[in-house]
Amino acid sequence: MENIAGSDTMVIPVFLPHVGCTVRCVYCHQGYITGIDEKRLKERIDRALGGRAEPCEVGLFGGNIFGVEPADLERLFSFFASYRGIVQGFRLSTKPVPLRDETIDVLKRNDVRLIELGIPTFNDAILAALNRAHTAGDLFQAFDRLLREGFRLALQFMVGLPGETTGDIERTVENMARLRPEYIRIYPLVVLRNTPLYGLYETGDFTPIPFDEALERAALIYRRARQEGIGVVNVGLTDNEMVREMVAGGFYHPAFGSLVQSRVFRDALGSVLRKIEDPKEVTVVLHRNDIPLLVGYRRGNLKYFASLGVALRWDPSGAERGSFEVLSGNQRMRGRMIERGE
Repeated sequence: MENIAGSDTMVIPVFLPHVGCTVRCVYCHQGYITGIDEKRLKERIDRALGGRAEPCEVGLFGGNIFGVEPADLERLFSFFASYRGIVQGFRLSTKPVPLRDETIDVLKRNDVRLIELGIPTFNDAILAALNRAHTAGDLFQAFDRLLREGFRLALQFMVGLPGETTGDIERTVENMARLRPEYIRIYPLVVLRNTPLYGLYETGDFTPIPFDEALERAALIYRRARQEGIGVVNVGLTDNEMVREMVAGGFYHPAFGSLVQSRVFRDALGSVLRKIEDPKEVTVVLHRNDIPLLVGYRRGNLKYFASLGVALRWDPSGAERGSFEVLSGNQRMRGRMIERGE
């Protein structure tokens, strides 16, 4: 269950692996990611909603809803008929193609309110290599059409893709800022066994970038989204979405989201420290809930600053999350984890 930006009620996820997918993305083995058999869809719905009395939204995730024939899509929604008393609406994730008038009609009739569009990158050459079967232009067209049709929209990005550069990430954040989705998700590329990408990984035709670089790229997207006031509801894959035994490489980490936020905090603190003369012993005054971001995963941030000759202590008396003050001798300087419009 998720509390998602833009929703006042709980969102109950129902996973639809491969539904509507006429081609397979090179990294995708959704049978392992979701662990749900399509033939047991009704059982999955009953397990998620059975006995529930509180109002909720349902999130239909996985696969490509736009690729489902409109008649089949209508039938899919019919499985929820007995729960319409508590289901207040739907949201779904999909590729941006194919976008048909009939599909839009079905979605409207069944009270779909928000659509998450997957766009791993805005680089068409990389999209083709991933076998996504759409272009960045398709995303722009779908986004514009769906907005005009009254849907709320979110976007899903990836980092660490084959052939990806920091320029591609910069293009992603610029397009994100221009499109202004309600929220985003950021997924690091994971190499799963028994996928086409795994074959490339095994032969050496695909070598992932260093983990730290993938972290930096995710942090760049996260930081810009927060600066623009765009929600970030998920960073990384959870254990519920991934069977660890299938991971052969890439950037899976159970605390990837925390690592990204901690990196953003580290960068913000480093920016302040560069303005302080000879900061060898420093006290950071911050909100107590931000201490894990300062310390870092396995004390990674403390070790990083120690390697630069800076010994960090902290004072948890700060009043506002995301805001901090640096004390070094007679010097005092304020900073924020996210600076709007920086």
